[in-house]
Amino acid sequence: MVDLFIVGIILFGLGYALFSVFVQRRLSNIDRMYELRAHMNTKTKELISMSKSKAPQEHLMAKQKELSSISMESMKNQMKPMIVILPVLGVIEYLVLPNLFSASGISINLLGFVLGYQLCFFVVVFIVGIALSITLSMHDRRRLGHKYNFGLLQPSLKEQGSDQQPPATPQNHS
Repeated sequence: MVDLFIVGIILFGLGYALFSVFVQRRLSNIDRMYELRAHMNTKTKELISMSKSKAPQEHLMAKQKELSSISMESMKNQMKPMIVILPVLGVIEYLVLPNLFSASGISINLLGFVLGYQLCFFVVVFIVGIALSITLSMHDRRRLGHKYNFGLLQPSLKEQGSDQQPPATPQNHS
């Protein structure tokens, strides 16, 4: 009977992780997030360049204000799904799980660690959520890699000119 409870907790965790990732993908515009990230990288490069060239303070502040507004839009886009995800997590945590599993009094021995039903639920959600997020992020990078430069503050090949090769690394001749 305990095995059925463990399977139930794992299925609940798996279901919530899938729900969470689905809501994140539907409510946050992934293409827009990458567009904003690329725009932030460009503005950050400009700000650093202006700072090094001792640009007037007003110009630096204006560029910083642009960067801040882009950053705020990006943050809003990323936080939008939390409006749905967190209340559902609260309902599961405080209403569903205790009513289904607390009377069972089960604890799960996982690699020598004794986990209660709620901690087991969170472990499953965390592991599955991280795995799905990494997988989808890699997919997005492949899908959008031609459009956006993903390297932090690195010039893209489009900025350098498509006919130029990346600079060669110096070799040490001893």
